[in-house]
Amino acid sequence: MLSGKTKGIVAGIIIGATLSVGITGAVSTRNLYDVITDGVKIVVDGKELHPTDVNGKTVEPFIYNGTTYLPVRAVANAMNKAVSWDGENFTVYLGDMEGKLTYPTIELEKMTSIAESPYTTKELTDNYENNYSRAISNDYHQSLEYLLNMKYSRFKGTLYVPEGVNSDSSCYLTIEADGKTIYTSPKMTKSSRPVDIDVSVRGCNDIKIYFSNNSSKHGGITTCLADAGFYQ
Repeated sequence: MLSGKTKGIVAGIIIGATLSVGITGAVSTRNLYDVITDGVKIVVDGKELHPTDVNGKTVEPFIYNGTTYLPVRAVANAMNKAVSWDGENFTVYLGDMEGKLTYPTIELEKMTSIAESPYTTKELTDNYENNYSRAISNDYHQSLEYLLNMKYSRFKGTLYVPEGVNSDSSCYLTIEADGKTIYTSPKMTKSSRPVDIDVSVRGCNDIKIYFSNNSSKHGGITTCLADAGFYQ
């Protein structure tokens, strides 16, 4: 059973998350005289915490109508937990689930490629009968390219050969960030197991996903990139 004070702190952490993960919106000026900002301190294991946002700027905790609001990023850092913001679904993640967030900040299919456009494929089962919720594939030697504007920290997805492929050819996938190769998949053949991709894109402005020999009519085989997205 949580005490009244603990409830206030927990509520402050949850609601206060919106103050430090980049939500843009209107802020009510009503009852601003009820806000207490001066002298509010955060102490973790006996050590005072000086909270900052993702850009290193000081963020002040405050008390409003008896509830303490804390910057969620600073609290997560003090707890050695990752913090991620899903702007589309208004969800803050603290920590992870066995190393994987439930879903990305933004799905790959919802981003606009500045190179060739991907298409959503219906081949959502791989050659080991694993099923996926969404996937894209691309034509022979085409690429996908996106501007990240240094907003994200990781790119994740699963590369697989769709069910029914029987070609003896092979293919692979390469990811470049700001002109440098950051990932090259194993050679994919009709017997290849799906490959989980998890690479850092922290500080990257531009990313390019390159499918090589990715069409049977050109002597390669089709591969798909499933459930892919960028994470803050």
